[in-house]
Amino acid sequence: MTDIRTLKVISGGPEPVSDLIKTLEGLLEQARTGELQALAYCTVRASGKIGTGWNGGAGTRFPLGSAVAILAVRYANGMAGDGE
Repeated sequence: MTDIRTLKVISGGPEPVSDLIKTLEGLLEQARTGELQALAYCTVRASGKIGTGWNGGAGTRFPLGSAVAILAVRYANGMAGDGE
């Protein structure tokens, strides 16, 4: 006698974002060589939770702050449909 059962497929979770991984790997390599000296970041998790942070070497606080301000404007323009 054959016993046939239906199996429920359970998703293993969200898929990795390949472009994100490539960006992070490139930044990590730059940090390892000493080229990258500071980083500010914003994160969005699969759950929808957001996070922010920064880290950097001595003397990078003001240049990093300037870069964050520029990014805020670029991102706002992108959200408004201007592209960059």
